[in-house]
Amino acid sequence: MTKKNRREGGSLDSMLEKLGELEEVQEIALRKMLAAELEKTMKRRRWSTVRLAKELGTSRPQVDRLLHPSPKNSITVSTLARAAALMGKRVELVDA
Repeated sequence: MTKKNRREGGSLDSMLEKLGELEEVQEIALRKMLAAELEKTMKRRRWSTVRLAKELGTSRPQVDRLLHPSPKNSITVSTLARAAALMGKRVELVDA
């Protein structure tokens, strides 16, 4: 005999949406992916945070916010777009 799974539930996304936290979690995940990609780019090019800031046309503290994402840290869209371009990527808005 096979046992039926008696647990019912939805996806993690639906749970986070019910809690009103889905957008925040998605934003943090996106920022962490960007930070990981930036760190790989820096390592490959042997750049310091000061050099990355210069290449992005921004300040070192802003680069620190990019590399250490937190809900408290804000990042401008222009800085995000420049960081993506530096890595050969682009920021794109798509329908949800």
